[in-house]
Amino acid sequence: MTEPAPESGREIRISAGLFLLTLVSVYLTYGWLWRPGSPFSDADNMRDSAVFAVALMAILSAHEFAHYWVARRHGFSLSLPYFLPFPFAFGTLGAVIRLRSLPKSRTALLEMGAAGPIAGAVLAFVCIAWGLGGTVELGPPEQGGELLIFGNPPAMDHLGSIVYGQIPGRYDHLTPLAMAGWVGCFLTALNLIPVGQLDGGHILTALTPKWSPLISKLVLLALLVAGYFLWEGWAVWAALLFAMGAWESLEVPDSPGLTRRARAVALVTAGFFVLCFMPQPIEEETIPVTVVETPP
Repeated sequence: MTEPAPESGREIRISAGLFLLTLVSVYLTYGWLWRPGSPFSDADNMRDSAVFAVALMAILSAHEFAHYWVARRHGFSLSLPYFLPFPFAFGTLGAVIRLRSLPKSRTALLEMGAAGPIAGAVLAFVCIAWGLGGTVELGPPEQGGELLIFGNPPAMDHLGSIVYGQIPGRYDHLTPLAMAGWVGCFLTALNLIPVGQLDGGHILTALTPKWSPLISKLVLLALLVAGYFLWEGWAVWAALLFAMGAWESLEVPDSPGLTRRARAVALVTAGFFVLCFMPQPIEEETIPVTVVETPP
């Protein structure tokens, strides 16, 4: 097996620079959008923003470098991860790795695709288990108004029940560490959807090269339908995948077939998908104003 060429100094500098920019973007975005005040208003905000940023970037780094390491072990030629800052939502659009060579076998494609979600999800579970300890129990706000409700991934329910004897409630406020774990689960589930060049699409292609293009199209259609009935974000995700051409599967040789290890990895990855997937990750709820009557 030919050893892939080492990265150039320029590529390393670009990758490191984008990582630092994304870290800053995540820090600032969390501090301004998800905390009262700003990421510089007081010590608590600065600490919480830093915890969230470091935890989320650790999860993303585990995901991307697991892809990178396994791909190189299989002889892929590929770029370093390029992290993408985005000053909305949670401060990042994740990261991309450019493949410079096609997979040499179905096993190589499957293990590369599965490595990232497994590594990222494991670290996300650690963040959830550790972070749930400081979760603040809240009820519906008395002042009413519009609320964003974050659904619990099954992993959060299981970990909360096992470690603390209770699961986070609908209106509970997650700690920054647990919130980073939630985002990690959300991104893992997004990536494991079996479409085209997503991680789940790579696994699907490796399992069934013949049928993966058709299945990818059907799943893309299902996402559009889910965007109407469950959560609008599914339709947005489907539109983005179509616009970027990411719904098209990579080419992979039919033979040799998958190894037993690769089939076991696929089964394990399916389990992680189940633990991370949320049909309605985010909901909007209108809380009526509580009127307290004063006795005459």
